[in-house]
Amino acid sequence: MGIIDLGSNSVRLVIFEVKDSGTFRIVDDISDTIRLSEGMVEGKYINDLAIRKAIKTIKLFKKLCSAYNIQNSSIIPVATAAVRKAENRDDFLKLLFNLTGLKFNILSGDEEALYVYKAVISSIDIDAGIIVDIGGGSTEIIKFSQRSVINHISIPIGSIVATEEFLGKNAVSPDSIRLLDRHLESVLSGLGWLSAEQSPVIIGLGGTIRNMAKIHRKRFNYPLEAIHNYTIPISDFYNIYDQIKSLDLEARKKIEGMSSSRADILVGGLTILKAISSITRSSTLVISGNGLREGIMFEYIMGKYPEKRFTNVLDFSLDNLVEMYSMRQDHSRHICDMALSMFDQLKPLHRLGNNERRILRAAALLHDIGISVNYYRHYIHSFYMILNSKISGLSHREIVMTAIIAACHEKEKLKKNFYKDYEKLLLRDDEKILSKLSLILRISESLDRSETKIVKSLICQIDSKSVKIKTHNNGDAELEINLSNENASSFKKLFKRELLIT
Repeated sequence: MGIIDLGSNSVRLVIFEVKDSGTFRIVDDISDTIRLSEGMVEGKYINDLAIRKAIKTIKLFKKLCSAYNIQNSSIIPVATAAVRKAENRDDFLKLLFNLTGLKFNILSGDEEALYVYKAVISSIDIDAGIIVDIGGGSTEIIKFSQRSVINHISIPIGSIVATEEFLGKNAVSPDSIRLLDRHLESVLSGLGWLSAEQSPVIIGLGGTIRNMAKIHRKRFNYPLEAIHNYTIPISDFYNIYDQIKSLDLEARKKIEGMSSSRADILVGGLTILKAISSITRSSTLVISGNGLREGIMFEYIMGKYPEKRFTNVLDFSLDNLVEMYSMRQDHSRHICDMALSMFDQLKPLHRLGNNERRILRAAALLHDIGISVNYYRHYIHSFYMILNSKISGLSHREIVMTAIIAACHEKEKLKKNFYKDYEKLLLRDDEKILSKLSLILRISESLDRSETKIVKSLICQIDSKSVKIKTHNNGDAELEINLSNENASSFKKLFKRELLIT
């Protein structure tokens, strides 16, 4: 299926593959900058050039959908702020329908905000905060607590409107910034719910915020390409903002990480973000890679596949990945059960907590997904697939740890190869944690080597000199027991105990 988002700055098509189970993934994503909002400050009309660009682009999107055998009935086309405000919207949408066969639904500001909320709450594990989605023609602000909406508003100013009405596209003067600041203060000051209490976290999305995050990532030589759940101290954002607003357009374009198509409107968008962060007194900005389109997708999945209930962010994400990529689901889930059982029983030895348990669970479920690429060296394929699969509910550090543990389910020595490339994201004690968790996963993997669940369960007995693991089996488990005992020397080195598995 396809979702077309006709926004104020750009139009984007995202194509999702949806399986019968409700499992889904993005298989294509294409966008074009059309600037529907451009020129709408003087008059509330979408100009002819923008209309022609939109029609041309959406026709091309239709061709791409046809290549995926997607019919009009499986395309969800929506329009947002620019079309919502345009006095010629009816004529524009009628023309679009006549030329493409697509009937665009104009989302209200409330609908847009709630789709954005659904996208964020389904993919970022944060209980409370402020969601800010800065578009070209509007900004959606949603306050939530205990994962429920407290209040929300759509304000009719985005990066394009701020640029055209107040700043201009080239060098930005201090006076124009002050005028925009005063306007934003007048708009936001009436929102008592926004300033009533400090909101430590802003979750930001939209092209403006994501582009700023890319600049930040380049500046600090961040080792991951991932943008979803990327965290920026607000003080770092202020530093980037102060630098960018002082530069003319050509100098802005030369900043590493800057999108050339956003360089002219970025200052306007970031000024909006700064005004909101000042009112909320936030200290941290978390970037969401999911937005309106993903929110629509989540609603579609929940409506069509009610059995795919949303329990928590991480479980939903892991189940989706296992069902989409794992060719050995029963094996992976059985390994996970044994690894967690061993983790729980060996807690007096490893002394790790619930966060490490979550990481082990993710690694156990995903350790074999690399087989979908190739069996040989599949542990390396698993490593890179986990790093690049946008796992929701884990921080970037936790994703790196999950990938390393999964990659080491066969060979411990691989840990150092992967560790050094991502050391910047890891903490001082993480190398030892990785050793403990990857060893537990290796033993568990050995206990289902034949992938027949022949080892049903296990009981661990710990004394001052040894750990004895008694397996309960469905038959002859000699192969599994012999292979698992090969980890005895690593176990003794790590835990100072002899290991005996029977």
